[in-house]
Amino acid sequence: MSPQMEEFVKAKPRIDFLITHLTLDVISGSWKSCFCKLLCVSFNILYFFLVFLHLKNIKTFELSFNTLITLLTTFVISGYGIRIFVGFFKREKFESLIENIKKLYKEQEEDEELERILRKHLTDSLRIFQLCYRWGIYIYFVAGFLCSSYFRLNEDYGLMYELPFIASDNFKDDILWKEFPYIVQNIFYMNLTTSTILLDIGILFLSLQVIAEINILSDYIKLLNEKIKTDPKILRKIIERHCSIIENLNLLSEITFESSILQLILTCVALLFGMTFLITYAKGLGNYAIIICGGGLGLPLCILGQFIQVKADILSETLYQTNWHELRLKDQKMFLIILGMAQREYGLKAAGVYDINLYTFVQIFKIAFSYCAVLYSLSQ
Repeated sequence: MSPQMEEFVKAKPRIDFLITHLTLDVISGSWKSCFCKLLCVSFNILYFFLVFLHLKNIKTFELSFNTLITLLTTFVISGYGIRIFVGFFKREKFESLIENIKKLYKEQEEDEELERILRKHLTDSLRIFQLCYRWGIYIYFVAGFLCSSYFRLNEDYGLMYELPFIASDNFKDDILWKEFPYIVQNIFYMNLTTSTILLDIGILFLSLQVIAEINILSDYIKLLNEKIKTDPKILRKIIERHCSIIENLNLLSEITFESSILQLILTCVALLFGMTFLITYAKGLGNYAIIICGGGLGLPLCILGQFIQVKADILSETLYQTNWHELRLKDQKMFLIILGMAQREYGLKAAGVYDINLYTFVQIFKIAFSYCAVLYSLSQ
């Protein structure tokens, strides 16, 4: 077993947990994994109905901070539900991409230098994934706790959900009973933030493997002039690697087809809501938290899309820098095939139309700021 495959086997339980969570497969894996997935999904479903009940029972609808947070919470839970629901119908796509990734980790090169390149990029991608998995869960879990605690300390915010059959006049003077709904809300928020970031980390893992494969191909191309003399199959390896990248990118794009546009829309909505209340409550820390968290909904995906696009663009530049004119006529023909493949546009697209990159994220911020500026001028 190759060293990179050993690292993959160690990380496999976490990978399986993330992918099965993304595809709503709550019965696969160990009993601990099944329990965690079932808990995340069940709590979010219950929370959605309690939040919806809160909105329904509002007699006179006023655009207050409580209403704002309740609406945003509804959107986030709905986004979570839609993503795992879509993932359920795309299990085959996930399985195909995971199988291709396994094959990549099983590969072993006879040439020591090529093997070193293969091992380096694959192990680096796993280390980044492990780091994001560990700290992503910690950060969002704590963020959910601090956010809900901040709402509790500020009496103007109140509860963002309705807890039926609990309220009773007999316990209105009981401190513990008064705090109980807030404790439950705290648990709901921590579960929501953690389960949402788990979906993003699952997509992050798949994207990192595609980026690692692009890096491997780029380093292979850099060694083309040197290796063509000792390894006549190097061009064939490069073509096969390129075809594998195209296949995996297409699978990744199909997996994120609906969820990507959903995340961008939620990002825009969260920013619009946050900036709207920022005009009235400029000193409220909650508004800034909404803007930061709102940006965080779409930023990771845009960063990944930008990385994939940049790395893919470098491929054609790397090819041009090789001494292709020194190759044999037969090898030059194969080189033209590779060059033609490298001219394709690579990257992720939201709903198959909009490019997912940092430019798209900046455009969303521009829309939100323009809306805020117009709203502010009208309020004066």
